[in-house]
Amino acid sequence: MVKGWLLLALCLVASLVQAAALSASQQQLLQGVLLRGCLKRSPADNGFVTEPSAQQLEQFCDCASQHLAPTFSSEEVMGVLTGQIKKDDPRGRQRLKAASTACAQFLE
Repeated sequence: MVKGWLLLALCLVASLVQAAALSASQQQLLQGVLLRGCLKRSPADNGFVTEPSAQQLEQFCDCASQHLAPTFSSEEVMGVLTGQIKKDDPRGRQRLKAASTACAQFLE
């Protein structure tokens, strides 16, 4: 789930990044990009064993994007964009795991 759409999301907000923490509007923009990226991926790409319904997937992706967006600082966004932080960085995987765990109820 973190691979391509996270990098795309970070690219789109990079021009907005000014301070250490993303502003509420920047987080909201990032959340929207993360949500759209999650919804475009196939359930198998997102690690689902069984295919969730469209409603379940939308609820899961909305929840996960809400959890993920506020966890990024401007330095991390720039680190990803400059290649100093790789898209498969363990910190990103930990965040995705936490968001997936927090939102798992939408897949039941």
